[in-house]
Amino acid sequence: MNITLPEELKIKLKNLVTVRSGLYFKDYDLKDLENALLYRMRERKIDSPLTYYDILTVSEGKEDEFRELLNHLTVNHTYFFRNEPQFKTLKEKILPEVIASKTVRMRTNPRGTEEKPSLRIWSAGCSTGEEPYSIAIVVKEAIPDLKNWNIKIVATDASTSALEAARKGTYGQNSMRLVSKERRDLYFIERTGIGRKAEYEIRDMIKNMVRFGYFNLMEENYPAEFDIIFCSNVTIYFEIETTMRVMDKISHSLHDDGYLFIGYSESLQFISNKFKMLDWEDAIYYRKRKAKEVLSETKVPVLQGAEVDRVLEEISRKELEAQLKEFKSPETKPVKNIDELLTEVIKHLHTKKYYVALDLVEQAHEMNRDAVEPYYLEAEALSSLGRFGEAKDKLKTALQLNPLFAPAHYLFGSLFNEEGKVEEAKKSFKKALYLNKDFTLAHFSLANIYKSEGKPNEAIREYRNTLNILAKNAPDDIIAYSGGFSAVAVAGACKSNIERIKTSP
Repeated sequence: MNITLPEELKIKLKNLVTVRSGLYFKDYDLKDLENALLYRMRERKIDSPLTYYDILTVSEGKEDEFRELLNHLTVNHTYFFRNEPQFKTLKEKILPEVIASKTVRMRTNPRGTEEKPSLRIWSAGCSTGEEPYSIAIVVKEAIPDLKNWNIKIVATDASTSALEAARKGTYGQNSMRLVSKERRDLYFIERTGIGRKAEYEIRDMIKNMVRFGYFNLMEENYPAEFDIIFCSNVTIYFEIETTMRVMDKISHSLHDDGYLFIGYSESLQFISNKFKMLDWEDAIYYRKRKAKEVLSETKVPVLQGAEVDRVLEEISRKELEAQLKEFKSPETKPVKNIDELLTEVIKHLHTKKYYVALDLVEQAHEMNRDAVEPYYLEAEALSSLGRFGEAKDKLKTALQLNPLFAPAHYLFGSLFNEEGKVEEAKKSFKKALYLNKDFTLAHFSLANIYKSEGKPNEAIREYRNTLNILAKNAPDDIIAYSGGFSAVAVAGACKSNIERIKTSP
């Protein structure tokens, strides 16, 4: 059956999938979507794309069909104890803290009733089950007396075929690559499978600890009251505004001081102020901030509205003018290949390979100690690892070499904002804009601050300034200093926020 999808309908289907699931397909990735759509049409013996569109949108079975389509759009490639440092942190750092806290709370229970302490963990985007079963194994090892606890591990996914495999709990060698012999013997039953290949079935004592269920992260109502949430390698499919919305809902699903793990290819820095980035040994994870901590980042200053902006703008302008009077551009020798090296650094920053980027930055420093860009990129990598103090030192060095370097002021602003120093952040963003009025991310960051401060007019103005600058870019252009976000993604976030501000009471 040879079927051709009309271009207009393909875009409609793309938008439908994005709205319903959050999965985003760039124009050059549409082939993956097209292949999945054609596969489902062949499966159902449908030769009309319009008929299939109607099935997805208006038929009685539209929900079931959408789930089947998602089965072919999501990538289910995982293995046990993927991101080993995170599971080490869970076992040796987080669970002992949670256990101690819960035990103390039970001892001081004012009602005097005998209740078991509870532990609730959610694996959101559990794929074929390796992650939640890994969590269950670690919980069992950290809490030997499970019978004295009320343990609930919830695992969800938007792929019904992945959930079916997860409930079965049988895995091949590829999934077992990081499982030690001791754990294999304790928690798995080994047998010979198809083609005489070894198969490993998770034992019931672990299988029974996990409850699987269908859940689409685009749903409005999230489960709640979790101590720990894993949401690994899920938001890589999402546009920036979808990631913001999902992380906002995830924060409501966690207790205050609850913990969040995401994939190493993901970062919440500058995406959400509701989580504090932490690191322990080689793992990066997040703690949910208490409501008062979040509010402290968005306190309205004593000066109000335009007066604050005028004062900050004047301070920023005077500081910069004083710096520029004393500034003399250093004489630097052009070094062959440093530009190519820095391009590699940027690629590794976009793919979240921060330590690789730092190694390459060192090579750039050796080539030219007076080059400004390497210090900025080093600061960007360090800030993404949560090492804010070191990042600021690198930015200071960059600005000593060249106070005209707008990106350094922008990143200073982002770091101040992350630390809750909102006025300092605004000053730095304004400095960046004084030096480069078309600095996209500085306008966007100011807009976000104004939005959080409850200044709708100022926020809309800066979102529109951002959109005006983005109009000069192609949709798939990566915006400089954005960490890899495309023009269309940032524009989408601007439009979404403008609509929310307009419709809010």
